Parts: sequence; C-alpha cells; structure tokens
Amino acid sequence: MTGMTKRIRIAVVGERASGKSYLLYDLIHAFGLLGYAPEQLPLSYPHSSFGTYFYDTFNSKTGGMRGTERYACRPDNHYAAWLSKGKVGRRLEVDFLNIPGEVFNMSEEVMGMFFTLRQFIEKRDKGVFYLSTWRNPAGKETKLIVYKELDLVKGYTSVEATSNYRFGNYIGWSHLRHELSMGQYQEVSRKPVGGRYMLSHLTELQTDSVLLTLEHCWDLLTLRQTAALEDYKARMVFFYFYPLVYCQQATDLVICDNLVHGASVGRLAEHVAHFMKEGNHRPHAYLAFRGADKLLVNFPGNKEAQLLPIISSEPSSRNKVYEWMMADLQKQILEGTIGNMARFPSGWEKHVKQSLGDGVGRAFWHLLNASMAEGVVPRLLAKINNQKSPYELLRESEKRLPPHVYFTASPIDAAFRIYQNDKDDVTRFYWEGDEQLKVFTLEVNSGREQHLCLGSYQLLTDILCQNGVSSEGLRQRGEHLLYMQSKM
Repeated sequence: MTGMTKRIRIAVVGERASGKSYLLYDLIHAFGLLGYAPEQLPLSYPHSSFGTYFYDTFNSKTGGMRGTERYACRPDNHYAAWLSKGKVGRRLEVDFLNIPGEVFNMSEEVMGMFFTLRQFIEKRDKGVFYLSTWRNPAGKETKLIVYKELDLVKGYTSVEATSNYRFGNYIGWSHLRHELSMGQYQEVSRKPVGGRYMLSHLTELQTDSVLLTLEHCWDLLTLRQTAALEDYKARMVFFYFYPLVYCQQATDLVICDNLVHGASVGRLAEHVAHFMKEGNHRPHAYLAFRGADKLLVNFPGNKEAQLLPIISSEPSSRNKVYEWMMADLQKQILEGTIGNMARFPSGWEKHVKQSLGDGVGRAFWHLLNASMAEGVVPRLLAKINNQKSPYELLRESEKRLPPHVYFTASPIDAAFRIYQNDKDDVTRFYWEGDEQLKVFTLEVNSGREQHLCLGSYQLLTDILCQNGVSSEGLRQRGEHLLYMQSKM
C-alpha cells in the first residue's frame, strides 16, 4: 500500500461450470453497490479493464456468459480497475485472474518441478534476462523478456498466428514479430534484469517472450542439472507457469464450486493447500458455491415485500436476505432437516460436505489452515487480536460451516426474480412472467434491473475486510456473517 492506495489481487479457481465467470461478473457489480467507481486506467497499464471483461465474457447473441476454457495466459487475460469513492477514502487497485481448476490437477512431482524452475530463475543475476520495452505511436507500451543477442526484427520472418491458435497456445518469435509490427511497435530500450525481477513483474510482461527466453537459455538457467526441458513442457509446467506464479502473488484466492453439477472441489482444495505450503505464500482463502438461487424458491414469509423498497437505497440490507437464507441452509447441511430445500437435487448435502471436509486436515478446512500465516509474529498478532485458528473454530462447534464459505446466486435480481437456466444454452438465464421474457445479463447491463449479488456481495465484503478495508457491507450483519468474516 502506498499512501491511500490498497492493492488487492484475486485468483479465482474452479473447474468448468463451477461459476467462475458469473462470480467475477457479480463481484464487479458488488464493488458498485459498495460505492466504488472505476477511474481511467493509464495507457501503459498492462491489464484489461473491468469493462473489457464484460465484452470478453458476454455472449451478445444469447445473452449468456462464455465459459472458461483452457487458455494461454497473458497480462491481457487479467482484468483490473482503479476504484475510488470520490474524494473520500483510499483508492483500491484491484486485479483478478480466472484460473481453470486443471492448473492444480498435478502430482506432487510436477508441483515440485514448478518450484524447482522458480528456484532456477531466482538464482540468475543480471546477464541472462533482458527487459525489452516496445512502444507504439499512441504511447502504449509492451514489455518483453529476451536474451541478449536476440534481434526480433532482422532474425525472424513475420508470421500471423490465428486467434484460435493464440488462445490455446503460446506463440513463437515469428508470431510475436507479426503482432508487434501490426501494432506499429518499436523497441525503445533494453536492459539486463535478474530472475527475481522477472518473477515479481511477470504479470506485466509479455508471457510468450518469457517462456521463449526460458527455453532458449535452458542450459544456462539450469546449469545442465537433471532437468529436461521437454519434461517441463510435456507436463504442462511451462503452460501453467503464469497462473501458478500469480497465485503466489495474489492477496486472495477463491475456489468456486457448483451445488448442482460436477464433483466436489475437495481434491482441488487439497492441491491448492499443498501448493501454498510448498511455496510459503498465504493468500486469504474462500469457497463460493454456485446455485444458491434454488434455495430461495420458498423464501420465508413475505420478506421480499419488506426489503424491496430499501434494497436500492440501502445495499447492506442484502445482508438480511443472506442471513435468512443461511439460517435455513445451515440446518440442511449440518442437521439434515428437510425444510424448504426439498426441491434441491438429491445428494447436494453430501456434495457440500465433501468440498468442505469433515474436519481439519481435509478439503477446505485444510486450505484454511494452509492459508494461515506462519511464524512467531503472525501468531502473536493473532493472539493480540483474539483471532482463532480454523482448528479452534471447529473444536468450538462442529455444527457450523467453516468461515469464509459463501453460497452465491448469480441469476437473481434485486426484485427477487429468480432466473432459470436455459436448457438450450447453459450460459444464459431467463425469467418468464406476465407474458414477458427477461434475460438476466441484458436486464442488469441495461440498468432496467439491479443486481442482488446474493452471496457475492458478502464475499466481496469479506475480501475487503481481510485486506483491512472497511465498507458498507459490514452493516446489518447477523451472527452468521460475523462468524463467516472472522479476521484471519
């Protein structure tokens, strides 16, 4: 943090159809509900804007959201914003990365290969890697990592890479030359940098050039130790190098799960926990379940009518809605009562428990333990601030969910209309009533309806809270949210 600026970096991890795209879509809207507005990003900023995220993920033909496939990750796949509340309060510099769960589907041996590669890079002083800055006539810059003798203009023929190939693969020097020439970029500087600099600035660098330079300098990098380049490439260590490094820089990591489809994320949470332990980096950890809109089919009493008039003027009233939903849900998961959830798919309680883990040492409980900062000073600060470990929280009451677990309902608006999944397009949600069809993303983006952001509003409040940022979302919290948002 510099002055009144706070940087928050959010890694969102999950398998396909786990709700990553919709969660990020909701989180961006939740910032607005908390009073934050985006500033203009500088021309030299390496990441795409929040507005670009809507363009990249929104399917204008169907009104749905595109899913996240395996992709070659570069700085422009990052989405970022500088957010402020007018002239009051600190600016938030936020960026996030949408990470396929398969990034962590690796054996301990392969994970060890990643950390070995990191060590190889960190040990290299200036002289192996060179920072090459290119600028176009408009003043926009791109930064490459090259080796000393590389002449990208004279040494390579310009070859265009198709958009589909570029999306799923890292490209070569000839492709890079083509992209730079099409953008009218010219090299303006070149200077030596060390391996630590490259790693700490990786998300600002042109990724393809980094991997190509690592490949070219492999023998010098590894000092001819038993580390075969082809093994690193075949086992996807190179392909997933960027998102893995980002997870070691993130302030917060959210695992997404789907209550209705797919397997539990217990194994994924275990892999992420092991990754944290190996790398000694401790981002705050959260778990977000998708599909909680089904829990509101029989919303208790007439609470909608009570809250509808004040939700638009008092966004924190969403916490009351969430507390009512969770009071019923927690009984379902931990006590096995049927209640209002009889229409929920069979076996969903087992799915949730497998993702959470039945105790410390498995699944999300394990991840929470791994995310706790180690060392004498963090433990002393935790004791001073009366912060309890996940193990202590579990021992106090086994009839509670772990902290930092949220149930999100993306396809629901502030008028409590629950949008149904379109069977012909799983990315689209619609509401049909009064002989009128409404598509969720179209209604919300047009401003005709307001987001409820159920669960995601509370998750964002927690993320800000863990990073020392107070917000309106801390108002009107009940016992459940006070526990969920325990400082850790």
